[in-house]
Amino acid sequence: MFLRLLESLHGHFGILAAVALMHPAWLLRRGKPLSRGARWSVGLTAVVTSVAFGLGLFIYEPYREIVKRQLFAFDRGAGWLFETKEHLAFAVIALTMGATVAAFATARQRTPEARRIRRFSAAAYGAAAVLCLVVVALGTYVASLRSFPEP
Repeated sequence: MFLRLLESLHGHFGILAAVALMHPAWLLRRGKPLSRGARWSVGLTAVVTSVAFGLGLFIYEPYREIVKRQLFAFDRGAGWLFETKEHLAFAVIALTMGATVAAFATARQRTPEARRIRRFSAAAYGAAAVLCLVVVALGTYVASLRSFPEP
């Protein structure tokens, strides 16, 4: 029951992260210096994405011991899709953290290099958003497989 609640929270934060990651990609696309509100948005996006990833890490051990084996026994393809989801989630958090650091490091600078770095951050956020949508879709698909026994 508690694991199911954490799984649900993880999924909802994942959806929120997928949507939130699109905002900094849009804000940074022109490379302009960030306003205070934009800095808050970038920071909040990193927090939401980190919470989704952190919840996934928190539930990973009991999931690996209980649910993952049953999932592979029920449908190997779904098991491998979930393995793919786990690896893509790591790419999402890595891209998000890298883009956040780059965006904050150049937030107020007005040099051409800072502008290019912010554009790169926008591209990294965009890639993270697309990957996060894939992660959410794979997680939703695997969670929808209710035919295998519950832990």
